[in-house]
Amino acid sequence: MRVLLIENDQTIGGAISRAVGRVGVRCEQQSQAAVESLVADRDGSLENYDAVLIGTVASADTMIAGLRAVVGQTIIVSLLDHRCVNSTIQHLRAGADDVLVKPINPQEIEARLHAVRRRTHGHSSPELNVGRLTVFLDGRDPMVDGQRLRLSHREHAIFSVLALNVGRVVSKEKIYESVYTLSGSDPLDKVIDVYICKLRKKIAEATGGDKYIETVYGRGYKFEAPSDDERDATDPAFLKSSFPISSLVAASATA
Repeated sequence: MRVLLIENDQTIGGAISRAVGRVGVRCEQQSQAAVESLVADRDGSLENYDAVLIGTVASADTMIAGLRAVVGQTIIVSLLDHRCVNSTIQHLRAGADDVLVKPINPQEIEARLHAVRRRTHGHSSPELNVGRLTVFLDGRDPMVDGQRLRLSHREHAIFSVLALNVGRVVSKEKIYESVYTLSGSDPLDKVIDVYICKLRKKIAEATGGDKYIETVYGRGYKFEAPSDDERDATDPAFLKSSFPISSLVAASATA
């Protein structure tokens, strides 16, 4: 997960960045003035972040409202210096998704970011059952029939994008931007094809050949449980019963 920290105090900002970095969250720090310039220019680069953390800034509620107008569904979390009910209400009304009080606990903020992200995709639970797969939306590897399916860091990032959009087509460009925080290009987005192949292979090996990731030509990929017909088509017992050897021999004898 990649987040932007807006913090005018470099010492505090560095401490927060290091803390969240220890739980696997990549944190990039910018000053209030730099971000306000991007907001004024309606710079699309702000949408490449999964979340924006707002620390020590002037007129935080105004900044939150400005950010919300340009970052779309990107998560916004306000970090208060001390507990204040009025500030919490103002920040939430301005467009913040959550408000925390410093000093932050990195595990807590990671958990809160995952919770908000899954809710924005319409998932109330951190756990989904998709066919024989149990998908966790809190950063853990998926499981197949109770056994962990080990994924590399990049495989997990791509799988998470597909899982958050289960049943929906996700474009290759969207996957690339979400994982690499860059716009896709013909040479680069071939990387996505490679990782999709790796994911398909691992899932098929763990499920006995089931296909969970469909290529929707010209549009992208869709993650969902295979239908009964698709599952039967990969079942050796089904193939044997559908095409018995004796009938093949008989057919060749009469040909």
